[in-house]
Amino acid sequence: MRLLISLLALAMISLAGCVHEPIHQGNRLDENRIYQIKEGDTKFYVEQVLGTPMLDSTLNPNRATYYEEFEDQESGKMIRRSVVITYDDALRVIEIKRLGFEKKELP
Repeated sequence: MRLLISLLALAMISLAGCVHEPIHQGNRLDENRIYQIKEGDTKFYVEQVLGTPMLDSTLNPNRATYYEEFEDQESGKMIRRSVVITYDDALRVIEIKRLGFEKKELP
């Protein structure tokens, strides 16, 4: 009985190592949400849509950086993309830089 339990435990441990879980670092950036943000939006609205930024610089408090890095399931390549949002003193968006996203027609 002990041998059977030991073999079963060994088999489970061996199979657990075979599972490949993709690693996703940073924010989860949804393209549809990224393009909802436009100049003039408030910081509160941006954080409602995109969540908390990955980087919030104390040296430049009017800039927020959303960043993600993950392995593409189909090609196996690492995808890195980010959105850098700059606010004015009233915490309204004055500039949006989308890096690593396809160009999209805005309505």
